[in-house]
Order: sequence, then C-alpha cells, then structure tokens
Amino acid sequence: MNKRTRLTQAIKEQKTLEDRFFAVVVLVGLTIVTVSEIVTFIEDIGYIANIGTAIGALMLLIVVYEAYIRKRMEAARVMLCYAFNCVVIPITFFCCGGINSGMPLYMLAGIFTLVPVLKGRQRIICLLISFTMDIVCIGLAYYVVQNPDGFVASQLSFMPTLSEKSRYMDVVSSLLLISLFIIITTALIMDAYQKERASREELLLKLDDLSKRDALTGLYNRRELFLFLEKMPAGDAQYYLCMTDIDHFKNVNDTYGHVFGDVVLRTLAGILNEEVRSDAGELAARYGGEEFLIVVKAETKAQAIERVERIRQRFSGTKWEGHDELVTSFSGGMVCCGDVPNYTEAISRADKNLYKAKENGRNRLEI
Repeated sequence: MNKRTRLTQAIKEQKTLEDRFFAVVVLVGLTIVTVSEIVTFIEDIGYIANIGTAIGALMLLIVVYEAYIRKRMEAARVMLCYAFNCVVIPITFFCCGGINSGMPLYMLAGIFTLVPVLKGRQRIICLLISFTMDIVCIGLAYYVVQNPDGFVASQLSFMPTLSEKSRYMDVVSSLLLISLFIIITTALIMDAYQKERASREELLLKLDDLSKRDALTGLYNRRELFLFLEKMPAGDAQYYLCMTDIDHFKNVNDTYGHVFGDVVLRTLAGILNEEVRSDAGELAARYGGEEFLIVVKAETKAQAIERVERIRQRFSGTKWEGHDELVTSFSGGMVCCGDVPNYTEAISRADKNLYKAKENGRNRLEI
C-alpha cells in the first residue's frame, strides 16, 4: 500500500468516524424531543410545550434532511450543533420544567457534542454562543422562581411546574439518556484513539525497520551491519564473517541492463535472507554495490564453509527467465572471528580473502 493509498484510507476512516459521531448526536437529539413530547402529553403540561418540542423535532429533521438527503454533511454538522444548543434545548428547557427538571443534563450533553462534531474556530464560536444561551436560560428560570410576580414571570407564564413525582421521573430518564449518550460517544472516541495509536506505532516500527534496511534488497544496510558487529563479542570463535562479491556484475549490467542487474541483486538477497538465520543471531547485509557481508554462527569451520557454499551453489544454479545462457556466481572471503581481535580486522581479512578468491578463478570461497 503506497503513501497516497494509506492517506486516502485514513481520510475515509476519519470521515466514517465523524459520521458515526453525527449519527449518535442526531439519534440522541431525536430521543430528547420524543421523550419531551411524551412527558408533555402525559403530564398535560399544555399546548405551548407540545408546540415547543415539535419545533425541536422539526429542526432535527431538517438537519437529517440536509445530511442524508442533500448530502451536505459539513453544513448539517454546523446546523445540528446550533439547532441543538440554541433552539432545541432552550425551547424544551422552558417547555418541560426548566431548572427543576432533567434539562440541565441535556445542556451538558449539548456542550459535549461540540467536541466530536465541530472543529477549529467553528467549535469555539458555537461553544461560546451555546454556553451563553444556557446561562441565559438558567438565569431566566431562576428569576421566574424567585420573582413569581415580576415582569419576566408574566412573559414566561407558560413555563410549567412539574410535580415532585414528575421531576424525579424526568431527572432519572434524562440521566439514563445522557449517560448512554456520553458512554457511546466516549467509546467511539477511545476506539478511534486506540486505532490511531496502533497505526502510529505500526508506522514507527516500519520506519525504524526501513532505516535499518537497504532499499533495493531489503537486507540490513551498512550502518546496521556495523552496529551489529560492535555488539558482537570480540574474539568469539562461533562467529564467521564472509564478504561476497558477484562475479562480473558490471558485464551483467552492460549486457542485460541495470533493471535486470537489480533483479540479480534482489535474487541473491532473497537466498541470503532464507539461508541466514537472523533469529539465531546471524546477519546478512548489503555492504555496497554488488558486495554482501554475511555473519553466520557455526561450531566448526567446516560447518561455516558448508553454510556459505550452499548459498553460493544456490545462486550459481539460478535459472534466469529469458536469459538461459546467463550463469551467475559470486566469490567469497571468510574469516573466523575467533582469529581476529576486532570486527575491523575481521572485515579487512575477509576482504583480502575475497580478492584471493577472485585471483584464483572466481566462483569460490577462500578462508
């Protein structure tokens, strides 16, 4: 999967998550006005309350129409937050009992919805407006209760007074609905966070691995090779270091082209990757150009030679599709790390043995 495909997929996943947030908020909003309508009907609060909750339902239906019929999702998100916080909640607040009902919980839910639904400046503006509307509603409700004979009271005389039983029922139902809403929304946010974190960790691991690998062959690069050799115990006789060089590789590039030359390099790298056991503390790396360096572990020199000879024979026996006449081989120089004081000397001696192998006819191993 290339970078552009990953970016496209990430954008799709993000939009899907935002759409799920939106759907949850719309569902809760419709539930609020439905419950409010039921309460006003059961409690016989009055026709004004019924009209108020109907207006709230109509506003949410308009939002649904904009989002799912006209496919204007961004506009619908903005409409939803303003309609929910600045129209639906204030109307249902005054029509369904005000401060003595469960409406303050819905105000909290309305503020909470701004975080996952809106973003940037739009979120801040809507937050300030919504918070101001809530304060005004609570202030007016308080003034009505404290001053039942005042001017405001006469203007808000339609505001119902719930019985004690109705208040308890309203608070319990509101608490249940808002709790479910917060739980579902938080679960979606945490799920998105965990997926994003896992994706980032996977990306960091891939980047870390890429920094250690040769881009063409996929083997470890020279930098990682030296880090490996630095950590390897000096003078350990179980380690054998072998430097290899593909024979007449320039002729391969000149005759068959550099693209095919890359195929030859990757083919040898694939053999090395299969034969060298990294899980057992061994290493295969691209040293530079057509040179590769192998570190194998063996109990005896004969076993180490046998390991490298098997790699050489596999490579020389490779059949090249479309080029049946081509025979590839490599020369190798090996040294036992127990015979040298440090890895620098090991590389130097392996390099000298490699040149001996080339002087002695190529396609052979010198140790």
